[in-house]
Order: sequence, then C-alpha cells, then structure tokens
Amino acid sequence: MRARLVALFTVLGLVVGVTPAFAQAQVEVFLTVKAPEQNAKDKDSAPQIEATVVGGPTVPVDKFTLVEPGAKVPYVIKATNLRPFTAGTETIAVAFVFNGQEVWIGNDDYEPEESPARYLGILKNLKTALQTVPFATAGPAGSKGVLISYGDKAEVKIPMGPLANINAEALGSQKDYHKKFGTAMVEGIRLALAELHNVTASRKALVVVCDGSDTNPDAAKAQLADLKKQAAQDKIQTFAIIFKGQLPDAGNVIGTMIPNATTVDNAEGIATAVKAILSRMADRYYLTFPGYDPKTKQGPLWDGKSHDLVIKIDKDETDPVTLTLSPVWNAPKKGGFPWWILVIAIVGLLLLIIIIAKVFGGKKEAPAPMPMPMAMAPMEAPKPAGPMKTVMIGVGGDQDGFPVVGWLVPLNGQDAYKTFRCRSGGTKIGTAPPSDIVVNDGFMSTEHCQINASPAGFTLVDGGSTNGCYVNDRKVAKHDLVDNDVITLGKT
Repeated sequence: MRARLVALFTVLGLVVGVTPAFAQAQVEVFLTVKAPEQNAKDKDSAPQIEATVVGGPTVPVDKFTLVEPGAKVPYVIKATNLRPFTAGTETIAVAFVFNGQEVWIGNDDYEPEESPARYLGILKNLKTALQTVPFATAGPAGSKGVLISYGDKAEVKIPMGPLANINAEALGSQKDYHKKFGTAMVEGIRLALAELHNVTASRKALVVVCDGSDTNPDAAKAQLADLKKQAAQDKIQTFAIIFKGQLPDAGNVIGTMIPNATTVDNAEGIATAVKAILSRMADRYYLTFPGYDPKTKQGPLWDGKSHDLVIKIDKDETDPVTLTLSPVWNAPKKGGFPWWILVIAIVGLLLLIIIIAKVFGGKKEAPAPMPMPMAMAPMEAPKPAGPMKTVMIGVGGDQDGFPVVGWLVPLNGQDAYKTFRCRSGGTKIGTAPPSDIVVNDGFMSTEHCQINASPAGFTLVDGGSTNGCYVNDRKVAKHDLVDNDVITLGKT
C-alpha cells in the first residue's frame, strides 16, 4: 500500500500560495502493521504501524504524525522511532559492469611513450576517484555487489558477495586488461542481469560504466531491447555512465536499454555519478507509530477494516494510504469491577489480650460476656481523592466455634461496604469454596490469599495466586499488616 504526494503552488495571475517544503517533489509512503511481540509484557499491547517514506525530507522524528481525516473520533499519533535506510532491512544488490577494453582502461604503465598504441586511459584516475565512494556503507547489512568487466568477452572480476568487496582496488591494474580489444558490452550486461536474477535482495540495480558502444551495434540494439524487458520483469533499476576518453565515437547503443544515461568527461565525474546512484538507492527512511497512545488515550480503531491514513511531515501531508487495521484490538477500559480494596480493621491491645486468653489460655474463669456486634450505620462513601484509610468497625462474636476478630470491608465492586468476618487463626479469600470469603472476580484465584491472626497482629499470605497480592500498590508474597494498609486483589 502506498501513497504519492506531489506538492505544488498555484499561480493564477499572481501567487496565491506559498511554496511548501515538498514543492515539485514526489513522496511515496508504504504502510504495514506490526503485531505485538508474543511475550508476557507486550502480548496485550496495541499493534504498531510501520511506515516507509521514499523521497521525503530529512526532519527530526518529532515532526512526523499519523492522522485519519475520516475517523469518527479524531486522533493524532506521534512517531516514536525514525531509522535511516542503512538501519532498515531492505537489502540491495548492485551489479557494476565496466568497459575493460585496453584502449579505454589505458596502457601507459607498460607501453613505451613513443608507441602509437600508447593510451592514457581512465583506470588510474578512476581508482583514485572511486576511493571517495562509500560502497561498504551504501546499503543495510546483508547488501551485495558483483563487479563485471568486458572486453573481447565478459568476465566476473569480483563475485557476488558483500557490497563492501566492491572498491577501487577491485579494478586491478592496467596489465589485467592487456590485449583486450573488443567491446562485448551486451554480453557483460546479460551476465550482470543473470547474477541479479539469482540473488535475493529487496532491491536490485544495474550500473554500466562504458563508452556506450558494442562490437556489433546493429545486433546490440535488438538484444538490449530484450534485456530492458528482462530487467523490468525482475524489477531491476538500470543506470548508465558514459565516458568516451580517447576512443573514437563508435555510436551510442546503450540508450536503447538505458535512455537517461549520464555522460561525463573525467574520472571524478564517474565517481560522482556512482555516488548519486547509491544515494538514490538510499532515498528512504522508516518510521514507527504506536497503534495506541496510552498518555493521550488516542489511536485508530483496530476493527479489522480498511482505513485511509495520512502522514504529516512537519506542516505537509502525504496522500491517504489505505491500510487494514488488523488484528482486532481494544484499548483497556479505565476503572470498573473488579478492583477490590479491602480495609483491615486492626484490633487494639485489649483485643489481643482477649484472643490470647480465649485461644491459648484454656478454660478459666468465664470472662465478661463480649458485646454482640452492633450493626454499623452506613458509612459515607469514601471520596475518590486521596488514599483510603483503615476503618475500625468493631469486633467480637463467634461463628462455627471460631472467634471473630474483625471484619473486612470492600470499598469497590458489587459488595462495596458489605462486612466479611475475619476469624482467628486464618481467613481464606478466593473465588470459590473452601475459601471463607468468596469473591466473584475473574482475575483472582480460587484460593487467592489468607489473612492470619496471631497475638502479634495480622499477616497477609499469598496463596499462590496468578495475579498476585498488593499492599499499598506493592506486590507481596507475605506482609505484616499495619494500620492504614490498603490491600488490592485481582487484576482490573
């Protein structure tokens, strides 16, 4: 999926608009969905939207935003990551084909000065000029290159391998091209296309450095027309750089296959043209947009349907890009059942003395009868602001032979302000019997935890629950409770 952007300003008798940053420039955008990682931390996160921007301006990451003009609920998502072309995964494969004819290369290193067959050629100056070309860093990791020369026939000088293998020294010396008089350019191009056809890469390119001619120009034109179709089928970008040097003008047949060839008159011109080609291959960068912004509570609707999305680059917009927002995902809802906040009624020193006497002291003179628990008047609902305080609501009484040492009072959920008895020894809390206090909470375990009463006070013990127990927002396995402690059970 892609979008094209051509930004222009309008002239109608007078200028009625200001030239934007994209003026007369074409920007392509490709969008894909990246599913969340399948680990405990990220599996419930929103998917991400990955964008490839081709031909866009170079601006900081905070200048990129994602919007959906037709959304029922408008949103603006900021890009969180910007990666250059070389940090991406779109590997390139480049086949360099160059003229290996002795006259074009030069032979002045070994041919006498008085010889009429002595030619200066381009090789020595070309090797110096090509040292400025960053072959090794021209593409992402895994990018490849092959170097082919042609004279009487075509041959591979540097086999297809890491792009860093292509460098000035790979051209060799003048003697490597001694007595090579032919110009089998078509054969060299055919060999290069075969190498590119067999290599795996995201993008492929053919670069021909030549004088534009072939030994058999008439046959070459028909063959080059066929090779042009082959390159198009394999989605190979084609470039040509023409340097004549001391060669007579034998005609330009390369234009049949590559009409927009670059003509230069020195080695520096060849190096500059090669750098421009590699720069053109790197005319893209990559963006990551979160599928949901938890801070602003904004994001697209992940409903498995197609949506028209627009990337804003600073103050300019790309054309809409249609993207299917799948998988289906829903933003987490704020609040709601079940977050259980249980406030523990901590008994005082007098109650601890009574428990010791009743449980551990054996039968003695009957103590004064304990007052029956009095029904509590409804408590005022706690206000949302500020931490909740522990509430002492009264103790006493027996149930099934176990003395009641206090009550638990939930402040949220369907049982808010209902009192649950807390027995001496231990009180189990879970979602089903044999728990003493049964809570209908899908995010609690069957035997979630236990509150133990002892002469020293109350202790919360996690019963091996899935989602854990929290005291004052800190996860605990075992915790001695004190006044004003707030216990949270459940996940949501």
